[in-house]
Formats: sequence, C-alpha cells, structure tokens
Amino acid sequence: DFPPCELNRIVPGNFYGWPYYNGDNVPDPDMGADPLAQQRQPTVPVHDFRAHNAPLGITFIRADDWPGDYRRSALVALHGSWNRSEPDGYKVVSLHWTDAGIVERDFLTGFRRDGVTSGRPVDVAQGPDGAVYVSDDYAGAIYRITRARPDTTSRAARRLQAEQ
Repeated sequence: DFPPCELNRIVPGNFYGWPYYNGDNVPDPDMGADPLAQQRQPTVPVHDFRAHNAPLGITFIRADDWPGDYRRSALVALHGSWNRSEPDGYKVVSLHWTDAGIVERDFLTGFRRDGVTSGRPVDVAQGPDGAVYVSDDYAGAIYRITRARPDTTSRAARRLQAEQ
C-alpha cells in the first residue's frame, strides 16, 4: 500500500523526486541511488492521496454560485485501485485549502459498494453553466452534477398547491 499518489504544486526548476523518491521523500528501493538525485532535496507534495487510488483528473471550481467552501476548491477523480490489500478510490473527492493545509472530503461516492464496482471516475470538468461533469470509463457514462437550488416556494403557497 505504498507509495501514496501525490499532488504537487509545480514550480520551474524544482525537483519532485520521481522516480527516486516517493511520497514524503521516501527513497524508492527499486530505483537505487542516483548521485544527481541525492544532491537535490525533493519538493514535498502539497497533498498525498492513498496509495494506488489513481487520481486521474482534477478541476478547480470557478463558479461563484457554489457554496462558500467549494469556491476555489478542487475536485479530483480517484479512478480506484487494483493492487491494494483493500481497494480504495472509486470516487470523486474535493480538496479545500485552509490555513492548516488541504482538507480532503468525499464529493461523489457509490462507485464501489460491498465489493462490487459499478463505476470508475476518470476525469472532472466544469461547464460554462457551473455544472460539474464526471467521466466514467467503467460504466461508459458522463454524469452531470448541479448544486441544489433552494426551494423558493413559500410554505403558504405549497399548502395552497396541496389543497387544490
């Protein structure tokens, strides 16, 4: 269940360790020592995902009509593992930047339940209307996700509709 998948902030000239280091700069035993890599301190990832959950697609929420903590957050499609002791991924997570670091939360789940896989998210995109689209190469589907709008119908109006 190693190495973790990484999210890196790319800065020109920085060294991110691959293929000689993984995760929080743990040397990769399969690669052996590389004199040039040993001379450079790898940049630490900004976020680690669990090993082998395969973060394949990422998008940053741009629409201001999403709830406050989703504005300027990222959605990441975790395709899912095939070589872990316990399968992981098979979902879309949201990443929220805070003063304490990045907080990861489930956003779209249900692609794997009770050991049965029904989907594997591949990529995430946001349309011009603010909707989020998730592609799934297992089910051969694209899902459209919109945020729930508040019900603007008053209680009195709903009561009148129910009585009619």
